[in-house]
Amino acid sequence: MPHVITRLLDLLCLPGKWLSWLILPLILSILAAIVWAARGQNTFLAWEADLPVLGRALTVNGLFDLQWYIFALLVLFGGIWSLREERHVSVDFLWLMMPRRAQLWIRSVGDLVFLLPFCLIITWYGWSFAEVAWTSGEGSTQGGLNSRWLIKAMLPLAFALLGLMALLRGIGTTIELLRPTSKDQT
Repeated sequence: MPHVITRLLDLLCLPGKWLSWLILPLILSILAAIVWAARGQNTFLAWEADLPVLGRALTVNGLFDLQWYIFALLVLFGGIWSLREERHVSVDFLWLMMPRRAQLWIRSVGDLVFLLPFCLIITWYGWSFAEVAWTSGEGSTQGGLNSRWLIKAMLPLAFALLGLMALLRGIGTTIELLRPTSKDQT
């Protein structure tokens, strides 16, 4: 694969690598929610001003919302990183029995014919999904976090990055396929 494409693919993984550190706040928020719920308390902190995501208090329900926000970020952006590192779900027992060129053909077709269009569709519709949440001021109905549009906006962003990865990987794999090979590599 050309060096430029490899570097661009590495750059697309940076959000997933950075966001992987959110596993620590996720663990802490789970522990805090368990302790507070076991004590029969709902509110951690309260204040006068209406803050953008939190509203007027940090509650157990707010922590539950925060947990799924963090989990969504880990899955969405971590998925890009796992695809780059070849750690995604695949049918390895079939893949390992195939010659290298067959693997490259399958990867190229998978990236360009299946993954890229899927990402484009999710990005397109995900944008309006987030826009509706923004314009309606959607928040938690159970006293959790406000500004649900923030997490919904991550959906088209993550799928746009994943689609860009599919395009770059597909191009790089196609370039690799078009290079002349010796008999022992086929």
